[in-house]
Amino acid sequence: MRRLSLAVVAATTSLILGTTTTTASAAEWRQVSNQSFHLLTALQRSQGVTTDGQYWYFSWQFGLSKVTLDGESTLTSKTLAIPAEFLAQGDNHIGDIDYYQSRLYVPIEDGSAYQHGHVAVFDAATLEYTGISYDLPQSVQRDGVPWVAVDPARGYFYSSEYNATALNAYSLNDGHLVKQIPLSQPVPKVQGAKIYQGQLYASSNGPTKSVLRIDPDSGSVSDVLDSGLSEDTETEGLVFLSRPDGSAMHVLDVAPNRISVNFRHFGPS
Repeated sequence: MRRLSLAVVAATTSLILGTTTTTASAAEWRQVSNQSFHLLTALQRSQGVTTDGQYWYFSWQFGLSKVTLDGESTLTSKTLAIPAEFLAQGDNHIGDIDYYQSRLYVPIEDGSAYQHGHVAVFDAATLEYTGISYDLPQSVQRDGVPWVAVDPARGYFYSSEYNATALNAYSLNDGHLVKQIPLSQPVPKVQGAKIYQGQLYASSNGPTKSVLRIDPDSGSVSDVLDSGLSEDTETEGLVFLSRPDGSAMHVLDVAPNRISVNFRHFGPS
């Protein structure tokens, strides 16, 4: 909840350029089911999500949690996951995370100064910081690091600015900026993204609360889901996992009451 996370923390604490979007493709996904989380559980699942196929991993403003696939049980939780050295620099926000080779890639930023953006690597089993992190250049991440998505096939992890005009591709080996891929059109208010079948899918908290597909090679953008959620709902991170109910894309959103989080499960139309 990049812009509204402090409101959720306060509420829960008190209670305990280019081409036009391809609109014809916006009905590629249909909602199959929804899970709702509330209060402290909602808070700890309110920012980003990834999976290793056996567990969900959620992020929130300060922490991380590991959860069973039915969403019923939190197995491990780290309430304050931001490393001390980053806290000392003013870092105060974790974005949408990703999983790769038993590790979590965790974007951390110092909102609202946005001078010290990092991707830190955590052990997925314990949620402990491994000591490995990559400083992302403020020149291309001018308003922080809202999300990270790992692309092993191309050897990159990606991020972008919150209002994205380009993908920033970083080396999986050492975290250096390899290239920028200009987008065929701006994507507003990007809250999360993941690679699925070779394409990057990004969740936007823009007016249509949409999911967009981005070609990481060409930068071409197309709209694959306009959720129809209310203006007061805040779209968050997303992840892909095929499930027996036919769903494969799973998207988080924070309800207008700010103390509930929905985990919506979508299947191909």
